[in-house]
Amino acid sequence: MTVERPSDTGPCTVVVCKYQPELLAALLDSPARAGREVDVCLVLERAEVVYKSPDQALLARCRKVYTVGSFDSLAELSAVAVDLRLTGAPVIRVCCQDELSQFGAGYLRQLLDDAPPDPRFHVAYRDKRLMKQLVAAAGVPVTGFRSLADAHDADTVAAVARELTAPLIVKPAAGFGTSSTVKVDDPAELGPAATGLAFDQAQRSRQLIVEEFVPGDEVCVDAIWSGGKELTFLVHRYLRPRITVLENALDGSIILAPEEHPGLYERLRDMHARINPALGIEDGPTHLEVFSRPDGELVFSEIATRAGGAWVQYMIGAFHGRSTWSLLADSVLTGGIPPLNRAKAHIGGVSIRPTKPGVITGVPTDEELLAFPGTITWHRRRSIGERARLTGPSDWYFFLIVGADTAEELLDTCVRAVRTFTIETDAA
Repeated sequence: MTVERPSDTGPCTVVVCKYQPELLAALLDSPARAGREVDVCLVLERAEVVYKSPDQALLARCRKVYTVGSFDSLAELSAVAVDLRLTGAPVIRVCCQDELSQFGAGYLRQLLDDAPPDPRFHVAYRDKRLMKQLVAAAGVPVTGFRSLADAHDADTVAAVARELTAPLIVKPAAGFGTSSTVKVDDPAELGPAATGLAFDQAQRSRQLIVEEFVPGDEVCVDAIWSGGKELTFLVHRYLRPRITVLENALDGSIILAPEEHPGLYERLRDMHARINPALGIEDGPTHLEVFSRPDGELVFSEIATRAGGAWVQYMIGAFHGRSTWSLLADSVLTGGIPPLNRAKAHIGGVSIRPTKPGVITGVPTDEELLAFPGTITWHRRRSIGERARLTGPSDWYFFLIVGADTAEELLDTCVRAVRTFTIETDAA
């Protein structure tokens, strides 16, 4: 959402929700700020201050840093919005790259925009039920789904089991990262599966969505938009369905080169052309997930108004030759991005995790990684001495980005990387 066009040259304010050091630094250091008065304001949760140890030098460069107890606190966010309106230049963008602060960031946008968008939109960015309802109304094929507000309501559970075709996927309506997600093969098991779901402590709502399982590949589109026009648009395919990665250990994706998949890119652009207006998406990043059935039909799964997480942005940054965060900063401040420089013909990324929980005792060394054919870059999320819990598919440890000359060679490189490298743990 943009309050005024980023091409305006007057003083302005950009608001960043939650501590996102890469985006924050990119906004503060962007050459696009030269000659223009651009204030960057940050809204933090109190827990971030305590547990994430934000870079104080980075925070000191912000015009204001607000601390709230939670992005679910309407009272605290209302106070932030009023102060921003009274004490600063007009807000041109509210940036939010964190799943759990999307509701609060959307509320801030409503209060800061003199012509606010449909208030359903920011709810639909998180609640998959409203998201799918609005997207389906725009003529986009979506997975069959039902709402399950109370998992203990036996009559509703039975009705959902009758109305949908198994296998079924059960997950929080406002879930994230494939957490608290289970597959149910027998409709009779829907009730026990729903009532036995283990929720992440950050998931405040316990309402569920039940979807029909869609066989086939999972493909994603990561894009950046400005004024409704695409600035970047890349398609990548998961190596395995994300719900299965704890069993098959092959977690990652490969970018599908645009020149080798023109038909797929065209179909996904057509899909986006219907999705974006239906959800009020005009500016900023998106991460779209789509099922490609064996017969070739594309079925909408979900979309996030943030950059794809985990290894995805390191992979895309390697493809573009520029970090996603710097591109986002440029798009916010100028409405455009500079020319891109593709690093390799084919690029992919994998997530490497331990095979068993315990204290981390060993990680791949720089020397080992540099010696591996195809290595472009890597990113460590955990260190020796930390505890590995293996709580779900989005429990991250180590990302490796690789490149190759052909698609076949890239896939082989990804598989070899997962077999070669590991995170060692001591169960004791």
